[in-house]
Amino acid sequence: MSGTAEIDDVATAKYLWTVRDLPPYRPVARKLMLLTTRENVPLSEVQEVLRTDAAFAADVLRLANSPLIGMRGEITSIMQAVLMLGLERIKALATTLSLRAFLTGGDPSGVLRQSWRHNLAAAILCQRLARLVHLDSDTCYTAGLLHDIGRLAFLRTCRKKYELVLAQSRDSDFDLLQREKSIFGIDHCEAGASILEQWGFPQELREAVLLHHRRPQPGASGLLPVVYAGWQIADALGFSTVKNESACGDIAEIAAVLPAGARRQLGEEFDGLAEEVAFKINAIECSLV
Repeated sequence: MSGTAEIDDVATAKYLWTVRDLPPYRPVARKLMLLTTRENVPLSEVQEVLRTDAAFAADVLRLANSPLIGMRGEITSIMQAVLMLGLERIKALATTLSLRAFLTGGDPSGVLRQSWRHNLAAAILCQRLARLVHLDSDTCYTAGLLHDIGRLAFLRTCRKKYELVLAQSRDSDFDLLQREKSIFGIDHCEAGASILEQWGFPQELREAVLLHHRRPQPGASGLLPVVYAGWQIADALGFSTVKNESACGDIAEIAAVLPAGARRQLGEEFDGLAEEVAFKINAIECSLV
């Protein structure tokens, strides 16, 4: 059964709760996403969209000047940001800002923040892996960032109940997705795909979110192997959602879903990767204080 069919098979009654009480997807971010469906969008139009939300534009500038982007010179205006970064990178930053809204009203030091940091780690790692498999880095970043949006929704809408589920997940025989289904009627992969459908995200990203717990078939291409490897490596490096959970997972086994050349390069670059990811996550969070 295709990913699209599985998304369509999720009953509306099951996922309506996932958009209840969730932060709305920022209108300016939605407009930016719609711009990417068109060809040859004038940069001046991108600038005008960002100017409709001054606070959002200011946050975009702060992220554009953070180590996440790594520009040598300072970006001082929205037009300069658009010119230097391009629409896809601006859209990725806009998605980062929109998902950060899930933290509002929650425990800043609890599991919700751990889940947010896990998503950021996966995004940064997917961006790195994109270069190794010759995919668009901003699309891979966005896919990694969104992969666990369903879990953020669970934590946002029914935190205490979901924290109990996560506490049980340390048992190696525990089936997280099945437990989620038994309690909520939907697992976090389905919930995430449903939220993105409600928000109008493209099918490619919805499928990556829906299927990110399934190990891709050998030789598979596209976003799925990158997202699967990205979140697994994030966990293995210690950026797991469950706080104080020890790093686990064999990197060689995780990376086996990637092409041979990408596996070799990842092995050569692996030392220091955890420190690099932590540095970028902290830089993002400091930029948005």
